[in-house]
Amino acid sequence: MKVSSFSGEALNVTGLEEWMGKGKATAMDYSLNLYNDVKKRGMQIILISSRREHLRSATIDNLVDAGFYGWKSLYLRSEENECKTVQEYKAGVRKELINNGYRIWGILGDQWSSIRGQPSARRTFKLPNSLYYVA
Repeated sequence: MKVSSFSGEALNVTGLEEWMGKGKATAMDYSLNLYNDVKKRGMQIILISSRREHLRSATIDNLVDAGFYGWKSLYLRSEENECKTVQEYKAGVRKELINNGYRIWGILGDQWSSIRGQPSARRTFKLPNSLYYVA
């Protein structure tokens, strides 16, 4: 596996998490622009990631360093959710949010598993991911 790229190769979760732990990911201009546009419109932004909870500190530092700040909350995958698929986990968090009174206006994701599942949103944004693709 190449240190700088995971594309075109089988996903190495250990290597990917090692890289995530370094907190050096850069923002893709189009996702940061969309994020800032949504934030400017006054919507609350809730981040749901399939990253594991032990990566919380590195993830928060990386988000802020890359320009993603001002979000309301960040959901990361706990041990109790590791047996669920990404789609089941993220749909479950969305259901919890709706049960707590939120309306989901949009979902932004780089994998179909992040977007699919009920409940869904009024708008979905599927972005490319140059590092990996989950089939």
